[in-house]
Amino acid sequence: MAQSLTSRMSRLAISTRNIFTSSSSISKHNPSPILSSSSLRTPLMHTNILRSLSTIPKLQTRTIDITNNSPDFGATSTLPPLLHSQRDAENFAAFVHANKHHKVKPFILKRRRHQLKSYIGNEKNIRHSPWRMNLVCQFAHGLTVPEALKQLMFCQKVKAPLVAKVIRRTANLADIRDGFQPSQLEVSECFTTHGTHLKRLKIMGRGRSGKKLRRFSHIRLVLREIDFPTKILEATSINQKRKWLERLAIAREDYEKARVEKEELEELERLAAEVAEKQRKEKEVESAK
Repeated sequence: MAQSLTSRMSRLAISTRNIFTSSSSISKHNPSPILSSSSLRTPLMHTNILRSLSTIPKLQTRTIDITNNSPDFGATSTLPPLLHSQRDAENFAAFVHANKHHKVKPFILKRRRHQLKSYIGNEKNIRHSPWRMNLVCQFAHGLTVPEALKQLMFCQKVKAPLVAKVIRRTANLADIRDGFQPSQLEVSECFTTHGTHLKRLKIMGRGRSGKKLRRFSHIRLVLREIDFPTKILEATSINQKRKWLERLAIAREDYEKARVEKEELEELERLAAEVAEKQRKEKEVESAK
Protein backbone atom coordinates (compact mmCIF):
# COMPACT_ATOMS: atom_id res chain seq x y z
CA MET A 1 0.00 0.00 0.00
CA ALA A 2 1.25 3.46 -0.87
CA GLN A 3 -0.50 4.77 2.21
CA SER A 4 -1.41 2.65 5.20
CA LEU A 5 -5.04 1.83 5.79
CA THR A 6 -4.92 3.21 9.35
CA SER A 7 -3.64 6.63 8.28
CA ARG A 8 -6.18 6.77 5.46
CA MET A 9 -9.01 6.05 7.91
CA SER A 10 -7.81 8.74 10.32
CA ARG A 11 -7.50 11.21 7.44
CA LEU A 12 -11.06 10.47 6.37
CA ALA A 13 -12.37 10.83 9.90
CA ILE A 14 -10.69 14.24 10.29
CA SER A 15 -11.74 15.57 6.89
CA THR A 16 -15.33 14.35 7.17
CA ARG A 17 -16.36 17.34 9.29
CA ASN A 18 -15.01 19.87 6.77
CA ILE A 19 -16.49 18.00 3.82
CA PHE A 20 -19.95 17.80 5.34
CA THR A 21 -20.04 21.47 6.39
CA SER A 22 -19.07 22.60 2.89
CA SER A 23 -21.40 20.18 1.10
CA SER A 24 -24.49 22.28 1.87
CA SER A 25 -23.01 25.33 0.12
CA ILE A 26 -21.84 23.23 -2.83
CA SER A 27 -25.28 21.70 -3.31
CA LYS A 28 -26.81 25.18 -3.84
CA HIS A 29 -24.63 25.87 -6.88
CA ASN A 30 -24.16 22.30 -8.12
CA PRO A 31 -27.23 20.07 -8.39
CA SER A 32 -25.09 16.91 -8.69
CA PRO A 33 -25.73 14.37 -5.90
CA ILE A 34 -23.03 14.73 -3.21
CA LEU A 35 -23.16 12.87 0.09
CA SER A 36 -23.85 15.38 2.85
CA SER A 37 -24.28 15.12 6.60
CA SER A 38 -28.06 15.37 6.23
CA SER A 39 -28.12 12.54 3.71
CA LEU A 40 -26.26 10.33 6.16
CA ARG A 41 -29.29 10.47 8.45
CA THR A 42 -31.75 9.55 5.71
CA PRO A 43 -33.17 6.02 5.50
CA LEU A 44 -31.43 5.54 2.14
CA MET A 45 -27.97 5.93 3.64
CA HIS A 46 -29.02 4.02 6.75
CA THR A 47 -30.18 1.02 4.75
CA ASN A 48 -27.82 0.86 1.80
CA ILE A 49 -24.27 2.20 2.04
CA LEU A 50 -23.27 0.31 -1.10
CA ARG A 51 -25.87 2.10 -3.22
CA SER A 52 -24.96 5.52 -1.89
CA LEU A 53 -21.30 5.00 -2.80
CA SER A 54 -22.20 5.42 -6.47
CA THR A 55 -23.56 8.93 -5.82
CA ILE A 56 -20.22 10.53 -4.82
CA PRO A 57 -18.58 11.69 -8.06
CA LYS A 58 -16.58 14.59 -6.55
CA LEU A 59 -14.78 13.25 -3.47
CA GLN A 60 -11.67 11.34 -4.56
CA THR A 61 -10.97 9.89 -1.12
CA ARG A 62 -14.48 8.44 -0.83
CA THR A 63 -15.35 7.65 -4.43
CA ILE A 64 -15.80 4.13 -5.78
CA ASP A 65 -16.52 4.03 -9.49
CA ILE A 66 -19.20 1.46 -10.31
CA THR A 67 -20.02 2.83 -13.77
CA ASN A 68 -17.06 1.22 -15.52
CA ASN A 69 -17.81 -2.01 -17.37
CA SER A 70 -14.41 -3.60 -16.78
CA PRO A 71 -14.43 -7.11 -15.26
CA ASP A 72 -14.50 -7.37 -11.48
CA PHE A 73 -11.35 -9.44 -11.00
CA GLY A 74 -11.37 -11.56 -7.86
CA ALA A 75 -14.38 -9.95 -6.20
CA THR A 76 -17.42 -11.45 -7.90
CA SER A 77 -18.61 -12.15 -11.42
CA THR A 78 -22.33 -12.28 -10.59
CA LEU A 79 -22.97 -8.90 -8.98
CA PRO A 80 -22.24 -5.57 -10.73
CA PRO A 81 -18.55 -4.62 -10.42
CA LEU A 82 -17.82 -2.49 -7.37
CA LEU A 83 -14.11 -2.88 -6.58
CA HIS A 84 -12.09 -2.60 -9.79
CA SER A 85 -8.68 -2.31 -8.16
CA GLN A 86 -6.95 -2.76 -4.83
CA ARG A 87 -6.94 1.02 -4.40
CA ASP A 88 -10.74 1.09 -4.68
CA ALA A 89 -10.95 -1.69 -2.08
CA GLU A 90 -8.76 0.26 0.34
CA ASN A 91 -10.82 3.41 -0.17
CA PHE A 92 -13.99 1.41 0.41
CA ALA A 93 -12.61 -0.07 3.65
CA ALA A 94 -11.53 3.39 4.85
CA PHE A 95 -14.94 4.86 4.02
CA VAL A 96 -16.79 2.06 5.84
CA HIS A 97 -14.56 2.35 8.90
CA ALA A 98 -15.04 6.13 9.04
CA ASN A 99 -18.84 5.61 8.92
CA LYS A 100 -19.04 2.43 10.98
CA HIS A 101 -21.80 3.87 13.15
CA HIS A 102 -24.14 3.57 10.16
CA LYS A 103 -25.48 0.02 9.87
CA VAL A 104 -26.82 -1.71 6.79
CA LYS A 105 -30.08 -3.55 7.29
CA PRO A 106 -29.85 -7.36 7.01
CA PHE A 107 -32.22 -7.66 4.04
CA ILE A 108 -29.80 -5.63 1.88
CA LEU A 109 -26.97 -8.09 2.56
CA LYS A 110 -29.31 -11.06 2.22
CA ARG A 111 -30.41 -9.81 -1.21
CA ARG A 112 -26.79 -9.67 -2.35
CA ARG A 113 -26.04 -13.16 -1.04
CA HIS A 114 -28.97 -14.63 -2.95
CA GLN A 115 -27.43 -13.35 -6.21
CA LEU A 116 -24.12 -15.13 -5.62
CA LYS A 117 -23.31 -18.39 -7.35
CA SER A 118 -23.04 -21.53 -5.22
CA TYR A 119 -21.85 -25.06 -5.88
CA ILE A 120 -23.10 -28.16 -4.07
CA GLY A 121 -20.95 -31.17 -3.27
CA ASN A 122 -21.78 -34.29 -1.32
CA GLU A 123 -20.48 -37.65 -0.24
CA LYS A 124 -22.92 -40.40 0.69
CA ASN A 125 -22.89 -43.67 2.64
CA ILE A 126 -19.77 -43.01 4.70
CA ARG A 127 -19.10 -45.67 7.27
CA HIS A 128 -18.75 -43.24 10.14
CA SER A 129 -20.92 -41.83 12.87
CA PRO A 130 -22.67 -38.57 11.84
CA TRP A 131 -21.95 -36.97 15.22
CA ARG A 132 -18.22 -37.67 14.91
CA MET A 133 -18.24 -36.58 11.26
CA ASN A 134 -19.82 -33.25 12.23
CA LEU A 135 -16.82 -32.53 14.44
CA VAL A 136 -14.66 -32.58 11.30
CA CYS A 137 -17.12 -30.52 9.24
CA GLN A 138 -17.10 -27.77 11.86
CA PHE A 139 -13.43 -27.08 11.10
CA ALA A 140 -14.25 -26.07 7.52
CA HIS A 141 -17.57 -24.25 7.96
CA GLY A 142 -17.42 -20.48 7.40
CA LEU A 143 -13.83 -20.39 6.10
CA THR A 144 -12.46 -19.72 2.67
CA VAL A 145 -11.45 -22.80 0.68
CA PRO A 146 -7.64 -22.40 1.17
CA GLU A 147 -8.09 -21.83 4.91
CA ALA A 148 -10.47 -24.78 5.24
CA LEU A 149 -8.01 -27.09 3.49
CA LYS A 150 -5.24 -25.83 5.75
CA GLN A 151 -7.32 -26.53 8.86
CA LEU A 152 -8.19 -30.04 7.69
CA MET A 153 -4.54 -30.74 6.89
CA PHE A 154 -3.67 -30.43 10.59
CA CYS A 155 -6.90 -31.98 11.91
CA GLN A 156 -6.08 -35.32 13.57
CA LYS A 157 -9.34 -37.04 12.67
CA VAL A 158 -9.78 -40.16 10.56
CA LYS A 159 -12.23 -38.59 8.07
CA ALA A 160 -10.51 -35.20 7.73
CA PRO A 161 -8.89 -36.20 4.38
CA LEU A 162 -12.31 -37.24 3.08
CA VAL A 163 -13.85 -33.84 3.86
CA ALA A 164 -10.86 -32.14 2.22
CA LYS A 165 -11.38 -34.35 -0.83
CA VAL A 166 -15.03 -33.24 -1.11
CA ILE A 167 -14.00 -29.57 -0.85
CA ARG A 168 -11.36 -29.94 -3.59
CA ARG A 169 -13.82 -31.75 -5.84
CA THR A 170 -16.47 -29.06 -5.44
CA ALA A 171 -13.91 -26.28 -5.97
CA ASN A 172 -12.81 -28.02 -9.17
CA LEU A 173 -16.46 -28.07 -10.27
CA ALA A 174 -16.67 -24.30 -9.73
CA ASP A 175 -13.52 -23.83 -11.80
CA ILE A 176 -14.91 -25.94 -14.65
CA ARG A 177 -18.31 -24.22 -14.74
CA ASP A 178 -17.51 -20.55 -14.14
CA GLY A 179 -13.74 -20.28 -13.77
CA PHE A 180 -13.73 -19.54 -10.02
CA GLN A 181 -10.47 -20.14 -8.18
CA PRO A 182 -10.33 -21.58 -4.63
CA SER A 183 -9.37 -18.17 -3.22
CA GLN A 184 -12.68 -16.77 -4.56
CA LEU A 185 -14.85 -19.34 -2.75
CA GLU A 186 -15.95 -19.86 0.83
CA VAL A 187 -17.55 -22.80 2.65
CA SER A 188 -21.06 -21.54 3.35
CA GLU A 189 -22.47 -24.94 4.41
CA CYS A 190 -20.73 -28.07 5.64
CA PHE A 191 -22.61 -30.55 7.80
CA THR A 192 -23.46 -34.24 8.14
CA THR A 193 -26.79 -36.05 8.11
CA HIS A 194 -27.81 -39.59 8.99
CA GLY A 195 -27.48 -42.27 6.35
CA THR A 196 -29.10 -45.70 6.17
CA HIS A 197 -28.01 -47.45 9.36
CA LEU A 198 -27.57 -51.23 9.38
CA LYS A 199 -29.12 -53.23 12.20
CA ARG A 200 -26.85 -55.81 13.76
CA LEU A 201 -26.99 -58.27 16.63
CA LYS A 202 -25.43 -57.20 19.90
CA ILE A 203 -24.19 -60.03 22.11
CA MET A 204 -24.50 -59.36 25.83
CA GLY A 205 -23.73 -61.28 28.98
CA ARG A 206 -25.78 -63.98 30.72
CA GLY A 207 -27.14 -65.33 27.47
CA ARG A 208 -28.88 -62.13 26.45
CA SER A 209 -28.82 -60.31 23.11
CA GLY A 210 -29.89 -56.95 21.79
CA LYS A 211 -29.51 -54.84 18.67
CA LYS A 212 -27.00 -52.26 17.58
CA LEU A 213 -26.63 -49.95 14.58
CA ARG A 214 -23.77 -49.68 12.15
CA ARG A 215 -24.07 -45.99 11.49
CA PHE A 216 -23.59 -44.33 8.12
CA SER A 217 -23.57 -40.64 7.29
CA HIS A 218 -23.85 -38.22 4.36
CA ILE A 219 -21.85 -35.01 3.88
CA ARG A 220 -23.44 -31.91 2.34
CA LEU A 221 -21.13 -29.13 1.23
CA VAL A 222 -21.99 -25.78 -0.37
CA LEU A 223 -19.27 -23.50 -1.73
CA ARG A 224 -20.27 -19.91 -2.48
CA GLU A 225 -18.37 -17.15 -4.21
CA ILE A 226 -17.06 -14.49 -1.85
CA ASP A 227 -18.63 -11.04 -1.99
CA PHE A 228 -15.61 -9.06 -0.84
CA PRO A 229 -17.37 -5.66 -0.51
CA THR A 230 -19.90 -7.23 1.85
CA LYS A 231 -17.16 -8.94 3.85
CA ILE A 232 -15.29 -5.65 4.25
CA LEU A 233 -18.53 -3.95 5.21
CA GLU A 234 -19.34 -6.54 7.89
CA ALA A 235 -15.82 -6.56 9.38
CA THR A 236 -15.93 -4.98 12.82
CA SER A 237 -12.26 -4.09 13.32
CA ILE A 238 -9.50 -2.64 11.21
CA ASN A 239 -7.50 -5.88 11.39
CA GLN A 240 -10.42 -7.84 9.94
CA LYS A 241 -10.75 -5.32 7.10
CA ARG A 242 -7.01 -5.61 6.42
CA LYS A 243 -7.26 -9.41 6.26
CA TRP A 244 -10.11 -9.24 3.75
CA LEU A 245 -8.10 -6.77 1.67
CA GLU A 246 -5.21 -9.23 1.62
CA ARG A 247 -7.55 -12.05 0.60
CA LEU A 248 -8.96 -9.86 -2.15
CA ALA A 249 -5.47 -9.19 -3.48
CA ILE A 250 -4.71 -12.93 -3.50
CA ALA A 251 -8.01 -13.65 -5.28
CA ARG A 252 -7.25 -11.03 -7.95
CA GLU A 253 -3.80 -12.53 -8.55
CA ASP A 254 -5.14 -16.11 -8.78
CA TYR A 255 -7.93 -15.05 -11.13
CA GLU A 256 -5.49 -13.23 -13.40
CA LYS A 257 -3.11 -16.20 -13.53
CA ALA A 258 -5.96 -18.59 -14.35
CA ARG A 259 -7.21 -16.24 -17.09
CA VAL A 260 -3.77 -16.06 -18.71
CA GLU A 261 -3.40 -19.85 -18.58
CA LYS A 262 -6.84 -20.31 -20.09
CA GLU A 263 -6.06 -17.93 -22.95
CA GLU A 264 -2.77 -19.72 -23.64
CA LEU A 265 -4.54 -23.09 -23.65
CA GLU A 266 -7.19 -21.82 -26.05
CA GLU A 267 -4.48 -20.46 -28.35
CA LEU A 268 -2.65 -23.83 -28.35
CA GLU A 269 -5.89 -25.66 -29.08
CA ARG A 270 -6.59 -23.31 -31.98
CA LEU A 271 -3.11 -23.85 -33.43
CA ALA A 272 -3.46 -27.62 -33.03
CA ALA A 273 -6.79 -27.53 -34.86
CA GLU A 274 -5.23 -25.52 -37.69
CA VAL A 275 -2.34 -28.00 -38.01
CA ALA A 276 -4.75 -30.93 -38.03
CA GLU A 277 -6.87 -29.26 -40.70
CA LYS A 278 -3.79 -28.54 -42.80
CA GLN A 279 -2.63 -32.15 -42.58
CA ARG A 280 -6.11 -33.38 -43.52
CA LYS A 281 -6.13 -31.20 -46.64
CA GLU A 282 -2.66 -32.39 -47.64
CA LYS A 283 -3.79 -36.01 -47.34
CA GLU A 284 -6.85 -35.29 -49.48
CA VAL A 285 -4.64 -33.72 -52.17
CA GLU A 286 -2.26 -36.69 -52.14
CA SER A 287 -5.13 -39.20 -52.34
CA ALA A 288 -6.63 -37.27 -55.27
CA LYS A 289 -3.37 -37.58 -57.21
